[in-house]
Amino acid sequence: MARNVLLITTDQQRFDALGCNGGAFARTPNIDALAVTGLNYTQARNQSTVCMPARSTILTGQSIRRHGVTSNGIPLPEHAPNIAQLLADNGYRTALIGKAHFEPHAAKTYFENTAAGDGSTGPHRGFERMELCGHTGRAGRSLFHYPKWLADAHPDAVEGFHEYAVGGAPSNAGWGDTGAPQVAHNPIAVEHYHTHWTAAADHGLVGRIGGYGQLVLLDELSRPPSPLGPARCRREAV
Repeated sequence: MARNVLLITTDQQRFDALGCNGGAFARTPNIDALAVTGLNYTQARNQSTVCMPARSTILTGQSIRRHGVTSNGIPLPEHAPNIAQLLADNGYRTALIGKAHFEPHAAKTYFENTAAGDGSTGPHRGFERMELCGHTGRAGRSLFHYPKWLADAHPDAVEGFHEYAVGGAPSNAGWGDTGAPQVAHNPIAVEHYHTHWTAAADHGLVGRIGGYGQLVLLDELSRPPSPLGPARCRREAV
């Protein structure tokens, strides 16, 4: 029997940030449990420390020289082979929930940046469905599905997020417990935060299409990169 596939990625997170790898600052019980009951690869090597090249390698299985995305701002060619399309061609239902970033966020001509505004969820790049978010609940340079949902459903929560630390941006001010930039406390209810939105979208999708057979779900959590702004109740629980 073919297996369902769930690939969960986080963004800009060191291996030793996890409790199972010696991290002591944050509690990561769910990932630690997966490490205990499964496999914890201690010699894995990322192809790049930069977002778009690394993500393109995950999707295609190709080296950076092969797929050509050598830095952020270079879109992954749409004709590039990828695991989602391969599995879709072999009967899998496919979806990507969270951050994609196979296309530059600043350009308004790519599907990732226009889908939410157009009311579209795909298909795109072999994924039958895409529901996208970035690092913030603000529209920013692109309007993804999460900030659109937040603005429509909980508009008062948008102001709890801060944009990136460009000159004069509020996130450059001292915040939080240390007075450091980009660590403002976010008063948003945790169930409205984008990591929880991503998980809820996952559960809803599995419930809707799980009966159709095999499912591949790429769950792209867009944390923990800056601007950091964890939901206040989550911060107080750590």
